[in-house]
Amino acid sequence: MTDSATERVVRSVRAAVLTGGLAPGEKLSQSRLATDNGVSRIPVRDALRILASEGLVEMTPTHALVRGLSITELQELYEMREAVEPVVTKIAVPNVGRAQVARMSDLEDQMEAEGSAAAWIEANAQFHAQIYRCAVRPRMVELTEQLRRLTDRYLHLHLAVIGRVDHLHSEHRAILAAVRRGDATEVAELTRVHLATSHDFILRYLLENELVPLGSTQVH
Repeated sequence: MTDSATERVVRSVRAAVLTGGLAPGEKLSQSRLATDNGVSRIPVRDALRILASEGLVEMTPTHALVRGLSITELQELYEMREAVEPVVTKIAVPNVGRAQVARMSDLEDQMEAEGSAAAWIEANAQFHAQIYRCAVRPRMVELTEQLRRLTDRYLHLHLAVIGRVDHLHSEHRAILAAVRRGDATEVAELTRVHLATSHDFILRYLLENELVPLGSTQVH
C-alpha cells in the first residue's frame, strides 16, 4: 500500500523538525510545503493538523509555526509517561511471547549499531511497543504511543546533541532480560527508571546550556 499525500507530508515535516532542518519558531508555508512535496494544499493542511496533535507544530488563525522546546512540556510529558507506561508494561509482560522477545533483541542490536538518530528513535519506539501492545488495553496503548511521539523531539536532542547514550543500551538490555524472565514487576520498574533517566539527562542539558530561562516555557 502506498502512502497517502498527507502521510508523505507528515513524514517529511516531522523528520525536518526532529533533525533541526526546521527551526523552533519557523513559519511553515503551506504553498512551499505543497511544492516541495509535489501535492496540493489540502493534504498539507491535513498534515499540519496531525503534526499539531503530535506537538510539533503550533496552529494560529493565520499560519503554522514549528513549536519551541519547553522545559514545562518536557517535565509534564515525562511525568505522564512515568505514570502510564510502567503500568501498561506490567499488565502486558505475561502476554509477551517468543516472537516479541526475538523482535526486541533484533531491535536492540539495531539501536546499538545505528548511526542515524531518526532510525534509532523509530527502533526504540518499536522495542517498547513489543511489550505494551500485548497489554490488551487499547486506550492505554494509544495514550502511551501519543506521549511517546510528543517526546520524540526531546529524545532526538538527547541522541543527536547531548550524546552519552550508553546508559540507554544498558537499560534496554536489562528490560529485555527481565521480559525473558517474565518478571512483570521488574520490567515495570526498569521502564520507569529508563524514562526518568532520559528525562533527567535532557532537563539538565536544557538548564545547563540556558536554552530555556527558568521563568520561560519555550525555546525559539
